[in-house]
Amino acid sequence: MLQNTRGIVLHHIRYSETSLIVKIYTEAFGLQAYLVKGARSKRSKLPGSMFRPMTLLDMIVYHRPARDLQHIREASIAEPFHSIASDIRKSTVAIFLSEILLKTIKEHESNSELFDFMASSLHFFDLQKQGIESFHLYLLVMLSHFLGLYPQGEISSDDSYFDLREGKFSPFHPAHADYLEGDACKGLYILTQTSANALHNLKINRKTRDELLNMLVLYYQIHLSGMGTIRSLEVLREVFR
Repeated sequence: MLQNTRGIVLHHIRYSETSLIVKIYTEAFGLQAYLVKGARSKRSKLPGSMFRPMTLLDMIVYHRPARDLQHIREASIAEPFHSIASDIRKSTVAIFLSEILLKTIKEHESNSELFDFMASSLHFFDLQKQGIESFHLYLLVMLSHFLGLYPQGEISSDDSYFDLREGKFSPFHPAHADYLEGDACKGLYILTQTSANALHNLKINRKTRDELLNMLVLYYQIHLSGMGTIRSLEVLREVFR
């Protein structure tokens, strides 16, 4: 059955000499895999350049719920993201976030609230000129809400901790090594209280950002099975070093 849906490209791999298999997070059907025949040929109506990570598409697709591999009849770029494609910092963040989404979103069903959040976040990120170095941290924190992992509690003093295993702020030192303290703990709490358009006002230094990034990835790995290694993480660190 032909269906209309928007989609956010997460990943693609080569299939045969001219085709691609593309993982797309769709508004109507959740995470889906599509076979795009001829995408790597010069005359294709669906060229491979259309399937870069975090590209927002308008699509007409053949959707059969029982199939693992779907097909795209037509597709066009819904909103061109100019700076995400041209700015090395933003394109690296896009690759990192696409890998995170690919490993955390498992549902093959609609979640319009999450899709709208991601689409509006990408629109904002493309326009963003300041606070770019903190955007991926902000998005990891906000995405945790949709995954049921949003940090709970409040900071009660300068000696507060964030327990990664329990997912909450606490005045008590955890009896294990998976926690945040000091500036990193404060930074995480500030992120939970910050809107996207206020990221340029964040007072978080590079060392604290690095620690927050490492610990947020670990937080996801602790609570979500199958996360594994995030391959784009090291490149992201290097770009913002």
